[in-house]
Amino acid sequence: MECLVIGCSGAGKSTLLNRLSSEESLPNVILPVLTPTVGSNVKDISFSKRKCIRLREVSGSLRQTWSQYLAESKTVIFLLDMTNRVQLSTGQVELLKLLSNPEIKDVPVLLLLNKTRSPVSLDISLVYNIFNLDLILKNSAAAVKVLEVDLSEQSSIENILSWIREKYNAK
Repeated sequence: MECLVIGCSGAGKSTLLNRLSSEESLPNVILPVLTPTVGSNVKDISFSKRKCIRLREVSGSLRQTWSQYLAESKTVIFLLDMTNRVQLSTGQVELLKLLSNPEIKDVPVLLLLNKTRSPVSLDISLVYNIFNLDLILKNSAAAVKVLEVDLSEQSSIENILSWIREKYNAK
């Protein structure tokens, strides 16, 4: 079973894969600076001896190809970097493209508003207003859950894992 992990460059996709696939349950950590992914990156996470989920990250620079991966994906995680004001508009456009794609109809989507604890993070209510996020979510063919996260915090990782478990146990 595959989960597609997408978002603009620098949104935290590789960090998410590394944290989710780590065997260790770490408290809050200082995250290393990672080199941007070129192409795609795949990591497997095991929930039991018989339950393994493949996380497929596709580079933000390859966003024109993201839709090609939807048919193989049982879930999608879309990341937005709340500290990168320049890429937020691109993220909004890409989110709209994703949620209006007919292939997304039965695919649960987890929208991660990442880096929300940063002092330079945009206010969440401002992002909802700028994105018109309530309207987007209301009109989406997909079931979308929004989480405000900071991937350096173990509680954020646990909330994401909980969503993944819920979606894959239901299938």
